[in-house]
Amino acid sequence: MTKSNKPLLKNKLLTTIDDLNRELSKSIREKQLLKSQLAKSIKKLDEQTRLISNLENQIEIMLVEVTKYKDSSIYKLYSFKCKFITKFKKLLFLAWGKSLLLKLWIGQKLEPRYTLNSCSLITVVMPVYNCTWELKESIESILHQTYLNYELIIVTDGSPTETMKIVNSYKNHPKVRIFHYFKQSGNAVRGRNKGIKEAKGEYIAFQDSDDVADPQRLKLSLTYMHKYKIDVVYGGWRALVDGSRKDIDIKNGQVIYSPQCTLPLMKRSCIPCQSTVMVKRQALLDVGGLNPQIEYHEDHELWLRLLHWGYKFKSIPKILTNLRLHAGNNELNFKQEDKKWHQKALISYLTKKSLPLKIAYLLPDNGVSGGVAVVCEHVNRLLHKGYDPLIIVEGRKTDLSWFPGQAVRVVTIKEADQLENIDILVMTGWSTAYSGQRIKAQRRLYFVQSDERRFSLIDKDFVARVEATYKMDYEFMTEAKWIQKWLKEEFNKEVGYVPNGVNIDIFYSCDPLAPKPKGKFRVLLEGPIDIPYKGMTDSFAAVKDLDCEVWCVSSLGKPKSEWKCDKFLGKVPMEEMRQIYSSCDLILKMSKVEGFFGPPLEMMACGGVPIVAKVSGFDEYIKDGENALVIDSGDIEGANKAISRLAKDKKLFTKLQKGGQETVKQWRWDKSIQMLEEIINNK
Repeated sequence: MTKSNKPLLKNKLLTTIDDLNRELSKSIREKQLLKSQLAKSIKKLDEQTRLISNLENQIEIMLVEVTKYKDSSIYKLYSFKCKFITKFKKLLFLAWGKSLLLKLWIGQKLEPRYTLNSCSLITVVMPVYNCTWELKESIESILHQTYLNYELIIVTDGSPTETMKIVNSYKNHPKVRIFHYFKQSGNAVRGRNKGIKEAKGEYIAFQDSDDVADPQRLKLSLTYMHKYKIDVVYGGWRALVDGSRKDIDIKNGQVIYSPQCTLPLMKRSCIPCQSTVMVKRQALLDVGGLNPQIEYHEDHELWLRLLHWGYKFKSIPKILTNLRLHAGNNELNFKQEDKKWHQKALISYLTKKSLPLKIAYLLPDNGVSGGVAVVCEHVNRLLHKGYDPLIIVEGRKTDLSWFPGQAVRVVTIKEADQLENIDILVMTGWSTAYSGQRIKAQRRLYFVQSDERRFSLIDKDFVARVEATYKMDYEFMTEAKWIQKWLKEEFNKEVGYVPNGVNIDIFYSCDPLAPKPKGKFRVLLEGPIDIPYKGMTDSFAAVKDLDCEVWCVSSLGKPKSEWKCDKFLGKVPMEEMRQIYSSCDLILKMSKVEGFFGPPLEMMACGGVPIVAKVSGFDEYIKDGENALVIDSGDIEGANKAISRLAKDKKLFTKLQKGGQETVKQWRWDKSIQMLEEIINNK
């Protein structure tokens, strides 16, 4: 290039740069103008979105009042409303799509796209009473969900044999856990609360045992909960109508969509369908699950309580379940009292509740004894009160059918190692104070029923091991005032007092096993012969020369051949004892060690009169000369004279008999269980 051409080339380059700068400035001005126009368009589209959302809410407010009547025309209107909203949302989606492209083009920051977190465990809770083929279909609908990280908890409720066969067919399924209640409660509250308590999942999905979940139910529910950061979701349902219900005007296959709810709307009507609901477990724990005192509208009351305490609900515009409507629906049992239960729900939801406490009693064994009978009284009455009790046995045998009406689950201590969520563990004997340490529990109570050191005073190692349990850092309770006093004086323990009672549903006067002999008494000797401190040898010695008939009940050991015994009955089921008590006039108890002994009180309830030796705990309820005769410990001659005295003095016998009946009235289990509840609830 020549030197003369360089200025010319430089001028051309400068001209080109100036032209490019002018074009660039023009493009920037045009883009800024377009950006301003696009921002206005986006603002307008956002306003349209809010208007459509407000329209949807207004439609739901107008229609929600009538949801409770389940009228066909109204449901058609809801279906139309949902289609109407869906069309609007499609238009909105198109507008949103355009807005999205524009935002991308002008460089606006976008919200990150939502993805489902499959690590979240969902617990599906299914209470069961008496379904069969419907139950199987319901279970299978859960086991075939597209979302795979779930568990299914099935809770039976005094279910019949055919239902239990179906439930038990799933007992080895890796995703199924089964819990049993052996007496029917009347509704699903207990089962749902049990499922909430035992759930391992972060989320709880409720499922009625005759409904059929859509395969996408769990996936859709979790997606909405995560995406919208809410606490409760529910959705639409499809009716499965068999024609057996005459109180509805819903066609088979009809689709129902549930509207978005608020607290004012929920007060008027229960909006979510139970089998479409999924809730954060922590929210349920916070408000206390379902209220056992609300027998109907129990789900309605729970939704109200969740809303009242600030938990957020979201309606899913999708079908989540197929709802069976048939003559066996439990709600029909309460229809006549709908207003009553609705009003109770409107009062109840204002206060938080608590899930029933799970209380485990740990027994050394399952043998027939007064101490085990007391534990059975505790747990069965706690179950009736709405608690969640169970019994754990140190040994391998779990059969407690000898106790009348036993309805509480019994497991071995090996099985108990897998138990979770135990609120209170009650240890009931010295060995359980040691073995109970391996069981996970929030609180531990040591229920001392006697000074067990006295069971083997010659074995120093045994005495030392027993004594060490009374020094352990547990909460203590007992059945007798003398034990309360002794533990305070010797070990400085504050001890709760829960006296024993008498079960008048088991013990009452009835027809005897055999007619009573004329002209002489029939005396009952009761207690295990092979346990020396029960004093059975002394009792047989006391009746040896008397003109009376002697019956013996012994759960361990038999009378010697030289002993006076007209009838030996061995180990007797508890429910049969009232006939034995009613067959005898007197019971003679010469125990040297007792806590709070029950047979004299049971004898009173069956119309007989006790003669007892002075032993620890006898004076809890026995008053000499008023409801019984009392002799010195080991006083064989005194026992002989007491029997002879009553045989001659009919007036005294009648007085003691009447005194015993009055005593029974004062020693019912109801009062004792109230005292137990005060300890359980830290009152």
